[in-house]
Amino acid sequence: MKELIKSINDIIENRIEENLVIVARTLLVDLPDTNSFALSDFVEMQQKHIARQSTLLQGKNIEIMHAVDDLIFNIQQFKLEGSAYPVKDEEVKNLREHYNESLYGALLVSAKTSMNALKRRIGSRGGSNILSISKAFFDANVLVTVTGVSLLPSLDDIQQCINQSAQAILSCYKCVFDWSANHEGNKVSFFVRITKDIELVRVALLLTGCVQGVRKTVIEYVNSFKRVSRSHQELIRISSNI
Repeated sequence: MKELIKSINDIIENRIEENLVIVARTLLVDLPDTNSFALSDFVEMQQKHIARQSTLLQGKNIEIMHAVDDLIFNIQQFKLEGSAYPVKDEEVKNLREHYNESLYGALLVSAKTSMNALKRRIGSRGGSNILSISKAFFDANVLVTVTGVSLLPSLDDIQQCINQSAQAILSCYKCVFDWSANHEGNKVSFFVRITKDIELVRVALLLTGCVQGVRKTVIEYVNSFKRVSRSHQELIRISSNI
């Protein structure tokens, strides 16, 4: 019995719980604080990072599933004596469901942490990070021409980029399979369950409208360059008169 308990504790601590911690801490965004990003490269960069992390998560998923199988096997193979009853199928099912739910919880923590990291990096409250001088999130330029002033890339383009990044984070869970829900060889991913979580939906909605919170500030900043445009127009008129 001591050997069985030792084996069980080893599987739970080193092969199940440790992997669950790794899953929960997996960040699905790559957002170095010291870098600014070109809009054209950002989504592709995140998609490549997410693809690597998806492989990691599915690998840990399989490791946990096999560890649970070994845990159940060791318990079932232990020779009982006397009037002790063997392990019931219902108890085995409950054990699998318990660790499957633990895996789902770890994946959900990973999703929320990743979404919140993106939200914090954007700096949606007050918008200081999008166009700030230090550690700007995106590289943006104010284009001053004779006809007017514009922001490149536009706020709409920036918002679209953020939306695509949020979608890429969620799509990661299409590659992580729910082993308690797989029947007759049909694989079911965690994607639907993850995307139904109300807190995660709330963060995703905040991300899809985060640029709106800074639109007024950015427009005022861009409009401050209009005097330069007017100066260009005055120079053109003077040159024409000469």
